Amino acid sequence: MFSPRTVGFAAKELRRCTLGRTPAQLQSLPPMGYLDLGTVPYLQALHIQTRFNQLRIANLANLANPSSQPGKQPKLTDTLFLLQHPPVYTNGLRNRGKLPPSEIQRLRSLGSEYVETGRGGEITFHGPGQLVLYPSVSLRKHHLGVRCYVEGLENTVVDACMRLGVRAQPWEGFPGVWVGGRKVAAVGSGVKRYVTLHGLALNCSTEMRWFQHIVPCGLEGKEAVSLEQILARRVEAQELVPHILSSFSRVFNCDLLPLHELSPVTHQTIVGLVDESKKQ
Repeated sequence: MFSPRTVGFAAKELRRCTLGRTPAQLQSLPPMGYLDLGTVPYLQALHIQTRFNQLRIANLANLANPSSQPGKQPKLTDTLFLLQHPPVYTNGLRNRGKLPPSEIQRLRSLGSEYVETGRGGEITFHGPGQLVLYPSVSLRKHHLGVRCYVEGLENTVVDACMRLGVRAQPWEGFPGVWVGGRKVAAVGSGVKRYVTLHGLALNCSTEMRWFQHIVPCGLEGKEAVSLEQILARRVEAQELVPHILSSFSRVFNCDLLPLHELSPVTHQTIVGLVDESKKQ
């Protein structure tokens, strides 16, 4: 289990945002579960989190109004999906539909998929050696605004990098997390009915050549970098898993438990969605 070390950390250290949470609210936040999905093609992962988001929205509505659905309603809990993707370029809302077919074909000819998605931001790359975190979080249950939540994701990366001796930081006006002017993590979230989708991607041992074929996140003249380059040693994505989980727990001030322990019902629901995604 991962537990926050300091009650009130998030309220004190999240840059401009105090989260607007009282000490009593911080003490009563519900725990979250985490689940490592391994390597999953992007479209399959998108199906899993989109369907789970739909189920959670319906579940939260039923729990809030039990008379509409007689009988006891099983609770689907907040869940952090940990995974990696095979090579894929994804385009966000800001630039979706703007790439000409010839450019899309060029990217695909490199041996990568190309997918337009509903997260914020512009084009980026996901691939092996990159740790991806997709939280499904009820912002209302955790008393979070969207801006504070996104800043919390950035601070999660900052705290995780600090554990490896890397000084990373958000850069005002530029999304993501940066080290010495180079981007080490992309952050792009979506929210539907106060339940989050998408999340963050941290370059661990990612091959940087993939980023040379695009303008990452639409930022001209800015480069991407990996922790492997910064530390001059091999940094597997799995090495960062406990750091990311511990940092997320600390920043958002919530306990994290393996999903199968916290909520067998939620775990079985997601196993079903994984099977379903393979048939799409």
